[in-house]
Amino acid sequence: MTSFESSQINDIGFVEQTCWQMLSDAVKDRNHAMHTVVIGTADGALAQLRTVVLRRVDIDTRKVYFHTDIRSAKIGQIRTTGLLSWLAYDPSRRSQIRLSGPTILHHGDELARHHWSGTAHFSRRCYLLPEGPGQLLMQDVTTADERLSDFSYSKEESEAGFEQFVVVETSVDSMEWYYTFSRGNRRALFSYQEGQLVDAAWLTP
Repeated sequence: MTSFESSQINDIGFVEQTCWQMLSDAVKDRNHAMHTVVIGTADGALAQLRTVVLRRVDIDTRKVYFHTDIRSAKIGQIRTTGLLSWLAYDPSRRSQIRLSGPTILHHGDELARHHWSGTAHFSRRCYLLPEGPGQLLMQDVTTADERLSDFSYSKEESEAGFEQFVVVETSVDSMEWYYTFSRGNRRALFSYQEGQLVDAAWLTP
């Protein structure tokens, strides 16, 4: 388990590397606290927060990814600002990681197809629904349960869902780490340009 020893929390280089390793480890470990993260979009004067599954982390390029539906309200919000904020937290590692940066949408392209090919059968259910996320159901949930819980479709039939599938990619230009510690909390800020670390600084907690 990637974590910090008390002797390592004052090594800013180690902190930066470990934050990215924690995020990378979380992608394939469903039990990792950072496997699910919160993303934030701007909707006028209101922040919209959602929990998503962390699907991919590219440490070399400082990019992070999640999957969503093209019909989701957050798609329009991302298109409006071109930006996204991320929040990951692991109480066992006493670490909070905040990420932000310019964001692009992969819809129907080669990268989207690559991610789609790795999605599980049950994960494709939501992309096959005629209504987009957050739309009113035309019947109560009990009546709709059969449709919502129907996983009898074949892999070939599920390919229709690719039309709605989107991979969201954020190129991180800012990462902030916050660590709770009995002998004094720690906080650090890292800045990136084109995937390269350009500045690292300690902040007051």
